[in-house]
Amino acid sequence: MPSDAIDYGELMQDALKGVMRAALHIAANAGLPGRHHFYVTFRTDHPDIQIAPHLRAQYAEEMTVVLQHQFETLTIDDAGFGVTLRFNRRPERIQIPFDAVTAFVDPAVNFALHFQPQDGEGATNLGDIGGRTDGQAPSGAAASDGTATPQTPTSDDEPGPDGDGDGPGGTVVSLDAFRNKK
Repeated sequence: MPSDAIDYGELMQDALKGVMRAALHIAANAGLPGRHHFYVTFRTDHPDIQIAPHLRAQYAEEMTVVLQHQFETLTIDDAGFGVTLRFNRRPERIQIPFDAVTAFVDPAVNFALHFQPQDGEGATNLGDIGGRTDGQAPSGAAASDGTATPQTPTSDDEPGPDGDGDGPGGTVVSLDAFRNKK
């Protein structure tokens, strides 16, 4: 991409990470209302991640944590967030930079964001950043007790969980819905 071009893909990713940041702020300040809970998937091989060595060894590339009933000291700053979770009944503090997050899901309201690396052209496929809307946890979710919740991933061409042929493809929202009508 030329250096004088606007990188809309990166701008979109930053805006969507702002939604995740705001939801985490709500959870940190007021707790999780109702049935809300978060699945946060992140790259454990990110250079700025702070995670116990035994967890990094168990989840060498990617890990999903659940923020629901048993989490403590949720802190958020501009670069990321930290939280204390229990794994095998032992408290573990993890620090996750927002740049390491690959998915943020709140299955209580069928809301999901997926953060994808940009392709070689610098453009981001809008379907990729729209996220899943089926309320399913990302594959290989690690519960706060450290156990895995296996999910069978599907492609867009395979039947979804209800057999309807619609896999976890993203949702594209038309910007016309947000334009002023004269």
